[in-house]
Amino acid sequence: MKIQILHNKSCNFWLIAKKELEEILKEKGISVPIEEVLISNDEEAVQYHFAGSPQIMINGKDIDPMAEKITNFHESGCRFYLWKDKAYEYPPREMVEEAIKTSQHT
Repeated sequence: MKIQILHNKSCNFWLIAKKELEEILKEKGISVPIEEVLISNDEEAVQYHFAGSPQIMINGKDIDPMAEKITNFHESGCRFYLWKDKAYEYPPREMVEEAIKTSQHT
């Protein structure tokens, strides 16, 4: 399993998301490094399909089920997540857990 957390300099919610991701992996007994990727310009944003900070990728796939609808990639700004009719400033725990579970079965 390959895990990346993409972020930019203007939004620090990625630090909270990374800490929570580390806790989830530890609870599940999964030992895998988390690669931090700093997106510093729009070219990198396009290359990584970066939709705002923070963005968690597992095996090259954004964990957000809505991500495939995102087409505007740019370096700046925070990203908001919608999960079960609630808005979050970083991926909610349930979304992360579901993505990890799904990636283990593929």
